[in-house]
Amino acid sequence: MDTLDSLKSALAELGLSKNEIQCYLTSYRVGKSSIGDIAQLLRMDRSSAYLAFGRLKDHGLIEEDVAQPIKKVWARPPQAIASHLRSKMRTLRKRFDEIDSILPALLAEYSEHDAKPVLRFFSGKHGLKEITDDVLEHARNEVLLLSNQKEERRVFSPLEHRRFIRERILKKIKIRVLASDTPEAYALMKEDKKCFRETRVIPHQENPFSSEVYMYGDRVAMVSFKHDIIGFIVHSSDFAITQKWIFEELWEKYL
Repeated sequence: MDTLDSLKSALAELGLSKNEIQCYLTSYRVGKSSIGDIAQLLRMDRSSAYLAFGRLKDHGLIEEDVAQPIKKVWARPPQAIASHLRSKMRTLRKRFDEIDSILPALLAEYSEHDAKPVLRFFSGKHGLKEITDDVLEHARNEVLLLSNQKEERRVFSPLEHRRFIRERILKKIKIRVLASDTPEAYALMKEDKKCFRETRVIPHQENPFSSEVYMYGDRVAMVSFKHDIIGFIVHSSDFAITQKWIFEELWEKYL
């Protein structure tokens, strides 16, 4: 990303419109000039340009020289944008701290008003990432996983696999895995200790699945890799409790 692209992204973060961003960047490039000249360079009608520069002035991003017969304007230096971004970061941090401090109460209230199960569907690699991100966000100390490692590794790249493990460990989320009897499952098991994980293998003759099921918090996610990548997340305490009970029964069986 070049310097002007960085400025453009920063201005967008501050909530400026497309016209306002174009006017600032053009003024930044050409220096002191009239609004009419800048409008002509941008092929923008003068009224839109005047509105844009008025907003830029309100943001403190434009300087004006009204001593001349024709008013001249020029962009303030990038430090002005940095100052606005710092101010926005402080405000967002304050809002985050406020919400974070009352999050348990908000979640309790949310649960009271939204007790019905929620089902969401996903597809493709992007959908797969949304599911794994949801696991990392909503797991409470532990994830339970039914996994076919052979099928999984056809879809997850080694980099994606390591990223999930790294982020899970950083969040101190343990995982217990019941894996289909494949060479990949035994390879996974060898690295259990350093990956904050415990793996057990379901014998080949009793291996019933090629998809994956994640159980975490009050959610259950299922992903199928057989043909296209498809999956869903069920947000339901009752459903999660049932699936976890089934997992625990299998876990004890394959001790």
